[in-house]
Amino acid sequence: MIGDSIVANLNTSAKMNINPNAKTTLQSATGEEIALQEETPLKIYVPAGKRFDLELTDGTHVWLNSDTWLEYPATFASTKERRVKIEGEGFFEVKPDATKPFHVEIPGGESIRVLGTSFNVSAYSDNEENITTLVTGKIEYSLPTRTEAIALLPNEQVRVNKTTKGVTKNEVNTSEFAMWKEGILYFNNEKLPTLAKQLARMYGIEIKVAEKYNDTCFSGMIRYERGIDYITKLLTTTSNITCSIENGIIHLK
Repeated sequence: MIGDSIVANLNTSAKMNINPNAKTTLQSATGEEIALQEETPLKIYVPAGKRFDLELTDGTHVWLNSDTWLEYPATFASTKERRVKIEGEGFFEVKPDATKPFHVEIPGGESIRVLGTSFNVSAYSDNEENITTLVTGKIEYSLPTRTEAIALLPNEQVRVNKTTKGVTKNEVNTSEFAMWKEGILYFNNEKLPTLAKQLARMYGIEIKVAEKYNDTCFSGMIRYERGIDYITKLLTTTSNITCSIENGIIHLK
């Protein structure tokens, strides 16, 4: 979705270009170009079951996971900073520019400030936490409840509980949090309801988990292409859980 008046299906990837005439265009994976006004606000939505790859005009690369919104300007040429908004999950490789810091805004008034680095942001509206994981460089994570930003170095992660506003910072294996952009689902001691949410987004389906399994945890690494049937079979053969489909909804009970 582009601006308020133009709607386009961009398939799996797109690139923002500035042509020799200083005109900004959005180029789809098929090579089709859409001319844009410099001040045009853009909004892209990646539906459940899909992933998207976007290159901004400054050279910043963004991978967007399923069920994710990204808002950004057509170009950063007339701005003092580069600012985008995300709801969902995205992996950013920010093009260094010391004169124009890059800001990522997420729901709840939280934001990330960076000059040039790579990091993953998970900020789905129905998740308990907003999670940011730094791969390279350095970022500053700001919250409305804190006067000072939280500095993150490579291999560090900050988690913000959206209910309690509690904040934790830990060292992690960053590769685990970026596998999704390579088409791999990684889960480590993940509670079944949380895993079910991930599967629902990945495959564009609805999954309901029986309350008695709310604290049941699983670990594993599976390629998306294996499909939901393969994954639910694994869940049922490694536990006492049974799987049934009723009115198009998968029930784990």
